[in-house]
Amino acid sequence: MEEELFFHTIERLMWRSISCEKNGDEVRGVDVDPEEEPIKWRLVRVQNQIRLKKEFGGELTYAHDVTHYQVRQEGQTLIFELNQRQRTVQCKKAASS
Repeated sequence: MEEELFFHTIERLMWRSISCEKNGDEVRGVDVDPEEEPIKWRLVRVQNQIRLKKEFGGELTYAHDVTHYQVRQEGQTLIFELNQRQRTVQCKKAASS
């Protein structure tokens, strides 16, 4: 059930992010984890893996053995397709003033 873990991780990332958008083949955003300063991130496909790359270094592999990966954006909604599964997410956190 690697796809379910991938989608759960993506949902958590989007819940903490104040912005997210599809940019070419990447998804980019800003994570506002309460314990840290806001950090820009990019979600990219590297061969058969999906990786999260953070602004100041640091990289996490979110999925292995990827045969199909596609992201579509409709307004503020991102639709992730991973192998045979699909999930729709939105950035949840409002920007602080």
